[in-house]
Amino acid sequence: MKKAKRKHNSRSYLLTKREKIILGIVFVLLLIYALSLIFPFFFLLMNSFKDEVEYFYDSTGFPKTPTFENYITLFSGYKVGTGIGDGEATIGEMFWNSISLAVVETVTSMFFTCCAAYVLAKYKFPGNKFLYTFVIVSSVVPTIAAISATYRLMSDIQLIGTFIGMIIMNCGAFTGGFLYIHSYFKSIPWSFAESAMIDGASDFKIFFRIMIPMAKNGILTFTILRFLGFWNEYWIPYLFYPNHPTLGVGLTLLKAEAVNTGSYTMLFAAMIVAIVPILIFYAIFQKQLLSNTIDGGLK
Repeated sequence: MKKAKRKHNSRSYLLTKREKIILGIVFVLLLIYALSLIFPFFFLLMNSFKDEVEYFYDSTGFPKTPTFENYITLFSGYKVGTGIGDGEATIGEMFWNSISLAVVETVTSMFFTCCAAYVLAKYKFPGNKFLYTFVIVSSVVPTIAAISATYRLMSDIQLIGTFIGMIIMNCGAFTGGFLYIHSYFKSIPWSFAESAMIDGASDFKIFFRIMIPMAKNGILTFTILRFLGFWNEYWIPYLFYPNHPTLGVGLTLLKAEAVNTGSYTMLFAAMIVAIVPILIFYAIFQKQLLSNTIDGGLK
């Protein structure tokens, strides 16, 4: 009986003909989808090594005489008009604007998010539940409706086009992964804090030395996602930081210039330059992102 049972269990892992067909169809569909994602990047990379004449006559073929001229021109002081007066910016300046904004905005916003999530998760005070409910309700309201009022306010206090104005715009605590980080802190037993209090630890020390390290996986995941979001952001820098174009804004300006001058290969090279840092960033933190996604699914 035992041998028969083992034989039955081993046969249960074999796929039927119908299941193999379904699995094959799913594989083909996913392969087509993957190729559709890879093709635009391949198209940009291939045409970035062509000159304008070759791209005009053959935009889908491999470059017959590959050239790095587009990349050399980009990094040799090539300037793009900012759209404000005679303002111009180089690709290096756009890189610096994107990196500086993304790093500072990510650090400040995640700090305030962690502070707010921790206080609402671990401290009881009048209005705690109301504030948490308000955050949930407000998260479903589109903020784009308030963009005109926000622009008027920022203009009145003369923060349009300033670095500090951009930080203020994106340092809100109740955005992004607030609810997720709140649930992370909520799941940490308060007994850890009580033990630290017995040893004389202050509230700040408990927060920075105990709670933050214990919730570091969730915090790091949303820090990465928020950095990528700020890096790819377009509308906020375009409206509130127009005289210091980021890469996202600069590519749009370069596109308008390419339409007028026909220098599309230069635009493709700039797109590749803008994509490469994200690919490197994702390759470095891929394990962290996937592990936290799996952990969240198991929970």
